[in-house]
Amino acid sequence: MCNSSKDQSTFLAKIQRKREEMFILGEKYGLSADETITCSRELDQLLNDYYHNFQSTPSAKTTNQSRKQSFVIFSKPYPARHVQTS
Repeated sequence: MCNSSKDQSTFLAKIQRKREEMFILGEKYGLSADETITCSRELDQLLNDYYHNFQSTPSAKTTNQSRKQSFVIFSKPYPARHVQTS
């Protein structure tokens, strides 16, 4: 299990890059496109790995708590585009 501060920062950066990639794919191909869904699943796996490596406690691991009640709040990873009207 990796749980140093540097490992955690590196992991969070990887999650942020995958999140940005998913937003871009969603804008380019749509939210139901295979590319976007694949990227979303990869992000889910990263988030699950992060949770298990850095956020879970020994008691949480043994009680098999449901993650359905948890959620992640984040802002848009890139600046909003300004659309010019003619």
